[in-house]
Amino acid sequence: MAESSRSDGGTPVEKQRLRSRQVWLKRAGWDHLYNEAYDYVLPNRRPGGDGKIKAPTQMIFDMTGPNSAVHCAGEIQRQVFPISTPFIAETGPLVAQQLSVKEKIAFDRQLQGVANFVYPFMKTGEFDTTMHEACMDLTLGTGAVLPLRGPSMNEPVRFVCLPQDEIAIAQDAWGRVNFVSWKRTNLGREAVLEAWPRGDYPTNFREEARKNPYQEITVYQDFYRLPDGRWRFVAYLEKDGGFLAQETYLTQPISVMRFYRWPGEAYGRGPVLFALPTIRTVNKAQELALKAAAIQLLGIWGYRAGGTFDPDTVRVGPAEFWPMQSTGGVLGPDVQRLDTASGNLQAARMVIGDGQRQIREALLDTRMPDDGGTPPSASEVALRAAQNAKVHVGAYGRLNAEGPQVLVPRVMEILHEWRILPELMSFNQLIVSMYINSPMAAALKADELQASINYYQLVASVVGPERVGEYISLDRFLDRTRAGMLVPPDIPTTEAERKQAADEAAAQQAMAVAAEGAVRAAPNIVDAMAQPEAAAA
Repeated sequence: MAESSRSDGGTPVEKQRLRSRQVWLKRAGWDHLYNEAYDYVLPNRRPGGDGKIKAPTQMIFDMTGPNSAVHCAGEIQRQVFPISTPFIAETGPLVAQQLSVKEKIAFDRQLQGVANFVYPFMKTGEFDTTMHEACMDLTLGTGAVLPLRGPSMNEPVRFVCLPQDEIAIAQDAWGRVNFVSWKRTNLGREAVLEAWPRGDYPTNFREEARKNPYQEITVYQDFYRLPDGRWRFVAYLEKDGGFLAQETYLTQPISVMRFYRWPGEAYGRGPVLFALPTIRTVNKAQELALKAAAIQLLGIWGYRAGGTFDPDTVRVGPAEFWPMQSTGGVLGPDVQRLDTASGNLQAARMVIGDGQRQIREALLDTRMPDDGGTPPSASEVALRAAQNAKVHVGAYGRLNAEGPQVLVPRVMEILHEWRILPELMSFNQLIVSMYINSPMAAALKADELQASINYYQLVASVVGPERVGEYISLDRFLDRTRAGMLVPPDIPTTEAERKQAADEAAAQQAMAVAAEGAVRAAPNIVDAMAQPEAAAA
């Protein structure tokens, strides 16, 4: 209580240290949960940032969990952060109700023009690798991506994946992320000075950096939301000194993504945590099966302590000779195998096989089995994708809201600071909506698209194809079908392009009619030219 009252009267950096310390204290309970998943699924991961040396693969006897986790990260990236066209910007439903079809199409085209200008800066190799690293953390719990202003115009935007073991998260009264603390424990003093040369350091810090430039210290970088909706960034040392840097942003500067999130929890739970019991079971069953196989191969041997055989001096191996005085007699052989060599591992194979199937299903590992059988049909593959979308609709919706809808506005703000983007665009799902262009989004929109197609076919079958336009607005139907198929708004033709295409088609049709008429009239022309010659004869 005394510490709290002292901090209230302290400096802003002291208050910030106290707030960050409390957030990190609440995060401690999640470390054991994540570390257990690392041991069985991602053993080569370095959680904790302390660089401890360990034998990471001693606990792994089955590769289904680690292998499927890598494919799970790739599947999440493919579904949420596609490489082709990362996002599509369109008119929100509230504004769309006030616009005609042509006005909406024109407005969609303008919005997509801004999107087409922005996402080339996100189609760099750094963005793809950063998102894959974040998806690896998403398989366990929480992924964090930080867009940064680049060093020059040649590299205006950079992306950094924050390891989930280096961040602590806090929420406001309504469960929204409003505080993220990035704790770095492996930065040298010289690196800190290079990052923030104008920081408020302790009096002896620069001298210590000159003497011990690579001595690692702890640095905190905190991002928190202000009451007016803006975000604030501060950097400071763990114990001494003031703020090393301070910045204010209009948009959220860091993206914190959770695949699953329980109500009231700030940290995420990935598919690996739900598959962890089965992963451990299969791992143990595989360990026992390997031990049983080793017993069948090597056997369990017994010897009689009669002084003729010493297991400490003999070597077990092929073509080895053991000095013995007797190998049999009334009491039996001095050395004999005790186990039966014909053990049955069929039950272990059944347990392992069923567990591996459950692990792959939980980790979104939908690869087609290469067992030499008949490959699945295209309809089966599409059905699997649709089922995946229906089961994980909440997870992918959350990733869309916490991923691209946070990263894109921040990238636009950085480009605006470089004066590359003329003006900022505020994304509001009611005014200007943005959604990802991915197979998962297409599967989620499939039901809406199928309903429109079914209605069109019904109308065409009842009144005839030539009268469909009396009951269905073709422009509105095609526009909604385009949106349901995730086709960018700039792909369809404009009204001028449509008129030009119609004129060209009409001209080509007229030329074709004229050519056909000339072909039909050719015999009559020949006869008419031959009649004067016949009359003269």
